[in-house]
Amino acid sequence: MKNLMFPFLFFAFNALNAQSGFEKLYTQSGSLKSIELDNGNLLVGIGGGPGATGLSLTDTQGNILQANSYVQWPLLGPGSFRRDNVNGVYFVTGYVDGFCQGHTQIFPVIGKMDLVGSIIYLKRYVLNEGCQSLAIDLETTNDNGVVTWGWRTNFFALRVDSNLNHVWSKHFDRHGGFQFIKELPSGDLLAGINMDTAGVVVARMDPAGNFLWCKSYIRPGGIVQDCVVENDSTFIITGFTDSLSNGNQKLFMMNLNGTGDVQWCRGYNSVFQWRADYPQRIVKTLDNNYAMIAISGGHPVLMKTNTNGDTLWTRAAGIPNYGYETADLLAYSDGGFLYSGIILGNLPNMNTGLPYIFKTDSLGHLPCSETQPPQITVSELFPVDSSFTLTSVDGATAYTASVSDTVYDPVVVYDGCTFTTSIAPIISHARPPKVHPNPNTGHFTVEFTDPLTVDSFYSVYDAVGKLLLQRPLVKGQESEEVDLSRFGKGTYLLRITDRDGVCNERVVVQ
Repeated sequence: MKNLMFPFLFFAFNALNAQSGFEKLYTQSGSLKSIELDNGNLLVGIGGGPGATGLSLTDTQGNILQANSYVQWPLLGPGSFRRDNVNGVYFVTGYVDGFCQGHTQIFPVIGKMDLVGSIIYLKRYVLNEGCQSLAIDLETTNDNGVVTWGWRTNFFALRVDSNLNHVWSKHFDRHGGFQFIKELPSGDLLAGINMDTAGVVVARMDPAGNFLWCKSYIRPGGIVQDCVVENDSTFIITGFTDSLSNGNQKLFMMNLNGTGDVQWCRGYNSVFQWRADYPQRIVKTLDNNYAMIAISGGHPVLMKTNTNGDTLWTRAAGIPNYGYETADLLAYSDGGFLYSGIILGNLPNMNTGLPYIFKTDSLGHLPCSETQPPQITVSELFPVDSSFTLTSVDGATAYTASVSDTVYDPVVVYDGCTFTTSIAPIISHARPPKVHPNPNTGHFTVEFTDPLTVDSFYSVYDAVGKLLLQRPLVKGQESEEVDLSRFGKGTYLLRITDRDGVCNERVVVQ
């Protein structure tokens, strides 16, 4: 297997010299996570081909230096990745193999690569229970191991050592999943869980994965999103007071002590509704305050607070007639902030739903697409905790996995500032196609009202805007068979794009 990704470019980088902001759009998608390397360059979750099967290296202005990919099936694209404690990168994904209880079976995969792109280890894990265990995110531990987990209905956690050997794993027979797992200075683990109608769930586990306490807050509709660990007895938890994006929910920041007792909780009410169905993130800033990103009024809202949760400033980005989704937030070494997501609209060369990466200055200002932020009011919330118990089926078996590299067309990068006044709004087809059956089990047919008059393509996105697949459609075609069974149950967006515009259809897989 050839060496893949990321030539490590050694350039002098002085964090005191602030880099200018940028706004970039890309023709491929992925996890959209970003890691700043020692030289200021970025490792980003943007793949080099259909299905976003890879990672890319960019310079400090978001320009692609090298995009790399591997052959996807049956391995899925990277769900997330993080630096290890030495000189490498861990990543997680899923491995599709067979069926279980009427569903496509997905196993968690953990891989390790060095900074010049050689994949060192790659293993998949068969849990003793659970048909769909897609690894979505990870935490690197002080012993240079990895903890990974599944979310939504993939309710499991798995820990491995630095050689990816299985340490422990747990599968929970509940409708829910982990939102985050963070290692504490003591070696314990702090977990955020969204489950059933339990509201915001936070739990503390020992290094072996045993629960020390498990508490729920803001019941029944609250959801947890992210966390900053200050020390063993101070945790900053963020999320929404309701999972519905109906305008009644608040973005919240909650301070917990080491036993899960609430110290204080702030609620942030926007004049526009928060989109609780899109990721919301919090990071520690260089001056030891906090920055949060979320969607309100269809725009990314970047907000900085002090250590008590009081707002210092609020910024927003967006162009009229375009939709925005969020994915990740990074506090950059020059004091600025870098955030990513998806832009929905009529974009260059018949594209729509392109991933973006925006970088601000230290005050949250963007080069060109900044807009008036919504009015935010802060209130005191008084959540009451309630303890409960979670039981699991433990154990898993590790198997060696392999991957081969491949080559796709180069990722095209657009300067977002050149389109701020010239991009036309999204156009809908007057005669949309018919999707049947809908709901379905993952297999369905798209019937076009008339034969296609030009070559085009269709894209499929999951509920948080991640591009799952993209396929061509040829002139004269009257129908298309689509298979989403490997992605599991859920609601998906089918987008058909041609020179006349786009058509969006919701597809429900049961």
